[in-house]
Amino acid sequence: MSLACRLSAVCTLLLVSTLAAAESEAPRLRVGTVVPEFEGSVGGVTVDKLGFVYVADFGEKVWRVSPQGTVEVFADSLYGASGNTIASDGSLLQANFHANTITRIARDGSTSTFATGLQGPVGLAVGDEGEVYACNCQSNEIVRVGVDGSVAPFAQGDLFNCPNGITRDPEGNLYVVNFSDGRVLRIDPDGNSSLLATLPGGGNGHIVWVGPDLYATAFRANGVYRIGLDGSIAAAAGSGQFGQVDHDVGVEAQMATPNGIGYDRTRHQLYTNDYLNPWSERFTGRFDPRSSLRVLAFPTLQESFSHAFETGGTEAAFTAVQDFVQNRPGSPYEIVLNAYGYGKLQSGDLAAALAVFEINTRLFPQSFNVWDSYAEALRAAGRQDESIANYRRSLELNPDNTNAVQMLKELGAD
Repeated sequence: MSLACRLSAVCTLLLVSTLAAAESEAPRLRVGTVVPEFEGSVGGVTVDKLGFVYVADFGEKVWRVSPQGTVEVFADSLYGASGNTIASDGSLLQANFHANTITRIARDGSTSTFATGLQGPVGLAVGDEGEVYACNCQSNEIVRVGVDGSVAPFAQGDLFNCPNGITRDPEGNLYVVNFSDGRVLRIDPDGNSSLLATLPGGGNGHIVWVGPDLYATAFRANGVYRIGLDGSIAAAAGSGQFGQVDHDVGVEAQMATPNGIGYDRTRHQLYTNDYLNPWSERFTGRFDPRSSLRVLAFPTLQESFSHAFETGGTEAAFTAVQDFVQNRPGSPYEIVLNAYGYGKLQSGDLAAALAVFEINTRLFPQSFNVWDSYAEALRAAGRQDESIANYRRSLELNPDNTNAVQMLKELGAD
């Protein structure tokens, strides 16, 4: 038995997040509800490195939701809690729309004023040096806030129409969505702005970078859109009809004017907050505002492989897996793929198993174990010469691989 087989129990634990959608379907976002109802409207949503989700209510509160779903009031006594982001020190930076300030909230919930003198601040994004870029909705501009709290203009012009959400890519470009129209803007590191795309509905919420694409809430279109850097747009979640239907996928799900959006890089999923009150209730004063926290789970690595392999073969699957691994760093993909390959092998899907193992050797060519596993699948396929060659390659990388030594003896090639 190879090392991969001996690790199968561990690998099984790593694969428990696999979604239940049929592998033959094109992978899509799966939409569900984390918190059915908060008291309050919808501000920003962000996620820290530990998986805690921070949800502002556009009033006095910021809620904190643990990865296990525990809900607590993280901070209150705010004034129009709108956009937010995680600072370089792990604290939460919270914009206060009505107070024209940004509050820093430490991990223990204590607060201090980070910046003043803004004009209807909403979305926030942190730069490489700890500076913050803030959307000034009321003055139609983006400002740069230094680490000392000083505020200076950064980008403005006719394209801005209550800039609401903002995010940043690894190259330092900013992307902004307007609340009062559907425009999505790109701002280069020098502050030059241009139109990237226009979302339907006439008004957007917030935006987040999920390389190599952007995801934005179309507040008035009741959905979430994926935006390519070439300006292409595609509906990612939400049917366009106001409402909430749990446990649905993609555009078959219903959303209720989603506003904030945050990305959990570790779990590879988005969070949005939906405004549960219909338009007819929001301005009457007879109904308290209500919102909820939604989760939008991306397809897993396994689903991405399966769809690409079934529709385009091994090369298409390699491209899909390579893109997934490159854009979602930090997970033990070698182990995940090896476990997935053995699952296919044990289920009798030899073609898929061979493809998975072969892809693993291309992605992780210096791992002796991936060559050992591929050799095992080749042997099962009756491809003895190729199996021998791969066992020998595994031994070159790890002369102590006793499994390869034993297999080569059994194959008459010791």
